[in-house]
Amino acid sequence: MRNPLAVLAPRRFGSVPTADRVPAPRRVPAPDTLPAVEFLEHGCAGEGEAQAPEVSVRGIDPRNDRGPAVASVHLAARPGGPCANTVDELLTVARPGDFRVRRLVFDVRALDAVLADRGGRAVLDQLVAAPGDRVTNAVFRAAVCREEPGPGVGDLDCDVRVVGEGDSVAGRCRVDLGRARLTITPLLTGSERLARRLAEARARPRDRAVRRCLEHAIAVELTSVRLEDLVSRHPDAPACDVPPR
Repeated sequence: MRNPLAVLAPRRFGSVPTADRVPAPRRVPAPDTLPAVEFLEHGCAGEGEAQAPEVSVRGIDPRNDRGPAVASVHLAARPGGPCANTVDELLTVARPGDFRVRRLVFDVRALDAVLADRGGRAVLDQLVAAPGDRVTNAVFRAAVCREEPGPGVGDLDCDVRVVGEGDSVAGRCRVDLGRARLTITPLLTGSERLARRLAEARARPRDRAVRRCLEHAIAVELTSVRLEDLVSRHPDAPACDVPPR
């Protein structure tokens, strides 16, 4: 009588055929610079690192289904410097060094319409497919990075507040200055390195380390950006005029 296990033995205990093997996952190249090295390469270690603001870029991870929120800019005032209660006062009385950016939060999904208006949305998709392509990088930056002088020409709406130490909740006190306009597109496209970091973050949206590379690169640039080049008056900001009694 024929052994019935003679046919099953090679299939159960032998090697798996090549056609039945699971293919290896496709590897996406990682960025050329680690997040921790970003500060060291651009002179933001030691004392400079303490002055670098905290940056949070939202809307890159597809698991975050919430809509784009209003951007926010937190400022820290110099001890003994002038005070400001509105954005107009901030831009009027502030001198270099009086206020520095302490925290910046914005959503990149709100920039899609801005990039589409400037003709850079399709080029950005090409750059996301190949973040290391320097020619596409230059074409993208030339398409979207243009100067538009005038009040209230920022890309996104943002809430501005001054934060500092004080007797309040969590040991912090803050002064809400109101709504302003945030100029973020020239910051993201002002250099080949930042444009590449943006493309790498969109190419690997679930990689937290890649997103931190983008946030660190923005923080490095913010240390040398003037406040009036980042924040401008909002043309439709609400005003409250109280008549004298």
